[in-house]
Amino acid sequence: MQGQVRDDDADAVAQLLELARDIFGTPVAALTRATGATRHHVEQTASSLDPHATVRLLADTDLDTCRLVVDVVRPDGEPDGRIVGVHHEPVETLGSRQQEALHVVAALVAGVLHHRERRRVEHDDRVASLDALLAGHGRLTVVQPIVDLRAGQVVGAEALSRFTGPEGAARRPEQVFGDARSAGVGVQLEQAAIASALPLLREVPAGAYLSVNASAEALLDERTHELLLSGHPERLVVEITEHDPVPDYDALTAATAALRAHGVRIAVDDAGAGFASLQHVLHLTPDVVKLDTAFVRGIDVDPARRAVARALVGFASELGSTMVAEGVERAGELTVLRDLGVECGQGYLLGRPTASPAWGERGSDTTTVVLSRHPEHEEPPHPVG
Repeated sequence: MQGQVRDDDADAVAQLLELARDIFGTPVAALTRATGATRHHVEQTASSLDPHATVRLLADTDLDTCRLVVDVVRPDGEPDGRIVGVHHEPVETLGSRQQEALHVVAALVAGVLHHRERRRVEHDDRVASLDALLAGHGRLTVVQPIVDLRAGQVVGAEALSRFTGPEGAARRPEQVFGDARSAGVGVQLEQAAIASALPLLREVPAGAYLSVNASAEALLDERTHELLLSGHPERLVVEITEHDPVPDYDALTAATAALRAHGVRIAVDDAGAGFASLQHVLHLTPDVVKLDTAFVRGIDVDPARRAVARALVGFASELGSTMVAEGVERAGELTVLRDLGVECGQGYLLGRPTASPAWGERGSDTTTVVLSRHPEHEEPPHPVG
């Protein structure tokens, strides 16, 4: 899949070609670049003529012999096209000041083309890796515990995807899923992530649930339903992750109702983070509401965050939803969340994401150790697993 030329790049080149046309003193200035079929493919023009007249003029012009030309040269010194002034009649050569001005314009065009090419290559590299990720190469599924903040028990675990590039460097999940959506395979990657997560249900303590992530678009796909209902749907929670407004809540509500009929519970992720998450809560009446990390971080020292959290806790209580606080990293935050009546929590303080959970096997691995600590103890626990 080739990267698309960004509109702002095309606009920048168009403005520079307009400037070149004024310097040439011709009705048309054209950016030409070599292709496999021709040395002078017209990629973009600036013209004072109507489109039909512009096309005729270019068709009648031998671009090889044009005298009003300035080369476009890449930063590495390689040629990357030409800017040509096109006129009905032969035109005299330009003066030195005009030539100097045109060289400046050509250098600016070269810079735009260079950055466009770099973005295209980077985009294509990311897209090229998607097939491998869909197949599971460079993709790892980990789970992070969700803890009852009163009893100290693991009540669930969220499955999270971790990605590495061909060179082994970590890639941000939101970037990978964004690239997949851009390439038209976003739902397929979400489904692959769900399929990889489901076997981890056997690693979750008996009676606890496994939480998987799905966009509204993925939930409207029949294949997603088949996956979610293939094992133990009564032990699954689906976190709706879409941040954009949903165009058809009736369809989404019907899809979630069909899952709920088989025991699947519905959660809304990142509650309070934006308009979309609150719309999800209002329309879907979720079983679980996850308080966004932004309102948890520093809640013990920020009255504004406490006020938002308190309001959302009350809102969730009215709906009959369980509140889960995300991103709990400090004992002070944990204390305030418990005081506010938040039932469950998730974060590094309570357990790090791991591919090999050992919750409950040893005393040092249990979240009960964390919950029994005195609030002044700010050190996070040893990573779980």
